[in-house]
Amino acid sequence: ATQLDKGEQGTKDDHMAVKREEERGKQTDEDVKDTKAKIESIEGHVDDDAAAEMTGVKEEDNRNPAVKNRDNVEEGSSSPGKDGDYFVPTSCIYGVNGGGKRDWTIEVEREFKVGCRTGLVYDERMCEHFPLADDDHPESPMRIRRIYELLVERKLADRCVRVPSREATKEEIQSVHSEAHRQTVWAFGKLEEEPLEALERVYDSIYLNKKSGEAARLSAGSTVEMVTRVVNGDLKNGVAVVRPPGHHAERHACKGFCLFNNVAIAAKIAVEKLGVKRVLVLDWDIHHGNGTQHMFEDDRRVLYFSVHRYDHGMFYPGSTDGGPRRVGQKDGKGFNINVGWNGGNMGDGDYIGMFHQLLLPVAYEFAPELILISAGFDSARGDPLGGCDITPTGYAHMTHLLMGLAQGKIVMVLEGGYNLNSISQSFAACTSVLLGDPPKMLRRVFPTKRATRAVQDTKRHHSSYWTCCSTSDYYHFGGTMGAQQLMQSFQSIDDDEDEDEDDEDYQEGGD
Repeated sequence: ATQLDKGEQGTKDDHMAVKREEERGKQTDEDVKDTKAKIESIEGHVDDDAAAEMTGVKEEDNRNPAVKNRDNVEEGSSSPGKDGDYFVPTSCIYGVNGGGKRDWTIEVEREFKVGCRTGLVYDERMCEHFPLADDDHPESPMRIRRIYELLVERKLADRCVRVPSREATKEEIQSVHSEAHRQTVWAFGKLEEEPLEALERVYDSIYLNKKSGEAARLSAGSTVEMVTRVVNGDLKNGVAVVRPPGHHAERHACKGFCLFNNVAIAAKIAVEKLGVKRVLVLDWDIHHGNGTQHMFEDDRRVLYFSVHRYDHGMFYPGSTDGGPRRVGQKDGKGFNINVGWNGGNMGDGDYIGMFHQLLLPVAYEFAPELILISAGFDSARGDPLGGCDITPTGYAHMTHLLMGLAQGKIVMVLEGGYNLNSISQSFAACTSVLLGDPPKMLRRVFPTKRATRAVQDTKRHHSSYWTCCSTSDYYHFGGTMGAQQLMQSFQSIDDDEDEDEDDEDYQEGGD
């Protein structure tokens, strides 16, 4: 009897345990429903997996396969890759899947892997391109030597990833240059001194020796290699200490110290081979990049933006092609933007003001996937050819302002610049910013009247192509400075002697 009583008691206990378990299960289901209801009510809905993780209950994954499979690919992941790289989606929206549930989906043109290091390319062999007769030529091998030495001295080079240099391939050069021009430059190494001197007289502002062709191939190929690694996500950004420069080189000819157009070749490879849909080429060399403009003036995939000294078409290269009226051709109309300074002494305030008023609004509207800087530093203070007044800190701020675009995918490629101290200090300041260092404080600066007129003139010619060019009649900073305040600020700025003479020119459109 005692054993039977114990058995009955055990049965009762089992029944009670089952009942308690059922009650706990019901409570758990209610808690899950309550929790998921709260999650559903939150703006910015999270998906079922996230809800299951919060509640501790995993439901069957019955989402739309296109959404479900995104978890199994690296692209779009917000977590670091094995090398510390990040994958950043272009845009995210939530919609309704096949089961009637809202869920996150990713809408992208293409997702680019974003690296986390800065690349540096330099090769001493590019110094073997030098003039045979003129030891004082401004485009000397010391330009890149001094830059590299300062990068090493400031330990900036140690913080960069060294990218191996290489020569450009035949196909890469042919992407923007004629085959006849490629063969001519290829043949420099086989010519003696007299034929080379004869070629120098054929071209505009060119010197040659037997190593010039090799240096040109290294300069172009190293630029392409750097761009490839940045686009592919192996690097976040990069700097190319290369010569000879490139932006004057035309499709069919050398010109203005330039043999191959390094930046143009890299931009063409980016849109043709690397899947980049929009490239911004910013040319801040003091001279207009005639070659780059001509190669892309009918191509809307490449926005060429040049700020340069113009002097009503009289400053080198001495053509109205650098005027504000030149907006592009055919499908490329609106994608060629020239800001031409009529006179020298333009400084930090003029360039920073132009960035805020014109370059940045257009760039954000264009939404580039890659930025290439034709970084000529002959607009720097002390340059013997440029006659302008940008400081290294000014260049640093210009670079910093670009880093919010294109997921930070920026490649800075050396063009001109002929004061060895100015060019090395300025290049190092920009490299430091690309490495993540904050730029130094910039003194309070304002644009001059001549700079204001030049920017207004360019905006007027592009008002039918860019929304941001048709929204303001006055030069202002961030929409906070009205016309009256601007004119008051100008009263404290000394006018240059030739500004009154410029008034009549600008009334007729700038050219």
